[in-house]
Amino acid sequence: MRRLCIFATHHQFQCDDPMDSAFHTNLCAVIEQYKVDTVCEEATGLPPKSCVESLADGLGIRWANIDLTVDERKLLSDRGDGDQIQDLDLFEQRENKWVERISDAVTESGLLVCGMCHAFTIAKKLRGLFDVTLHVYDPRRIYDWSGRPRIAVKQK
Repeated sequence: MRRLCIFATHHQFQCDDPMDSAFHTNLCAVIEQYKVDTVCEEATGLPPKSCVESLADGLGIRWANIDLTVDERKLLSDRGDGDQIQDLDLFEQRENKWVERISDAVTESGLLVCGMCHAFTIAKKLRGLFDVTLHVYDPRRIYDWSGRPRIAVKQK
C-alpha cells in the first residue's frame, strides 16, 4: 500500500522566506524517513513559490499544489465570513478534491503539508487509499504568551 505522511502546521511556516530552520529540519527528516517521492501542499493563497516547493525543488522531488485554485473556489458557494465562521460544505468539497489530486500525484510515498485544521479530517479521508501517518508541527516557541493582555477579574 502507498504511504502518506500528513504534516499539519500553521500556514505562516509555508510563507516564511527564508524557511524557519526547525520547520526545515522537521520536513527534511520526514522526507528522508518516508522516502517521499511527491510533496503535496495546500498552497493556494501562499506566495508564488512556497518555501516547501523550493525545498522539494532543491531535493529533486516532485511537488504539487493539491488545493483548489482561486478560480475553482469561485465556482463554489462559501457561506463563511472569511474569518472565524467557516463553511463546512466548502471545507468538505476542498478536501474531497485533495483526495483525488493526492491519489493521482503520489506514486509510492507522499508528504502532504497542510493547515492544522485539516489534520484529522483529511487523514480520515485518505486512510483507505494510503497507509497514513499524521505529524502535527506546532512548536510552542512560536507563541509569545508573555505580555498578552488579560481580562481584569472583578472582585465580588
